[in-house]
Order: sequence, then C-alpha cells, then structure tokens
Amino acid sequence: MRWIVKRRRTRAREEKVRAAVWNAQLMLATRTPARSTAAEPDSIVGATVEHSVHIDAALTRLLNVLGPNHALTLPVFEASRACADVSLLHESWAAHCAERARPGADDIVVALDREFPDPARVRAWPRYETARQRVGVLAEQLATLEPQLAALTGHDLSARRLPAAA
Repeated sequence: MRWIVKRRRTRAREEKVRAAVWNAQLMLATRTPARSTAAEPDSIVGATVEHSVHIDAALTRLLNVLGPNHALTLPVFEASRACADVSLLHESWAAHCAERARPGADDIVVALDREFPDPARVRAWPRYETARQRVGVLAEQLATLEPQLAALTGHDLSARRLPAAA
C-alpha cells in the first residue's frame, strides 16, 4: 500500500515538472527574439534586453519546481544566470529609450520603441557592446536548453514553422 502512495506522489511531481517546463518553453518561444532571422541583429539586442526580465522570471519559476536533483537543473541554472546578466541592463536600456523618445510620446509608444527598437538607437546606447556580448551568451545557453525542454515535453516550440510558399 505504501508504494501506491509513493507512486502517486511521484506521478504528481512529474506532472508538475512537465507543466513548469511547458510554461517555460512557451515563454521562451514567445519572448526570445534572439533566434529571429528576419530582424536586424542590433534590434535583436535591444528586444532581448527588454524581454530578459520575463525570460528570467520564467526560468526562475522552472528552477523552483525542478529542485536540485533534476537532470535539467544545471542547464536551466546556466541559462538563468546568463539571462540575469542581460536583465541587469534593462534599467539602462529603459532610461536610454526614454531619453531618446519622440516629444509627446506616451508610455505605450515608449514601451513599443523599447520592444521593437530602431537599430541606430540600439547602437547609440552606451552599453551596447556589453549587451551584445551578454545576449550572445544567453542565445547560446538557450540554444542548448531548448532541445532538452522539448525532449521532456515532447513538443519543440522553438522550431517556428511557417506555411510553405505556394
């Protein structure tokens, strides 16, 4: 009888981990502009800094559910650490965009300018080189993490499939 209770707890824990991985995978698929091939590389740097706070929160939630002994803990921790380095630049990025905002622009316009930045504005940012290096490290960490998340859930959300051109 005791093994039945233990099996139920283990199954519930596995489902909780799977749900947390799915949520993190969904956040990475929707908030990681670093793998976009259509955008300018400089715009990707600014957008990644803007989204890094959300990505960091998702990875931290995943770490809390995984615990110290799960096989994904180390790769998630490494990606979370790289994302935390990028998110440290968020305040500087927001201040830079606010200083260079168009006269009379409201908060929504400024937020959109941070999320979809002009490449020239990103290059004019004093911390651009630091951000570019940190975004590169984050992209590498996420590139190694995403297949491991896909293996656990059985769904690869990082491969964006577009309809075939007719």
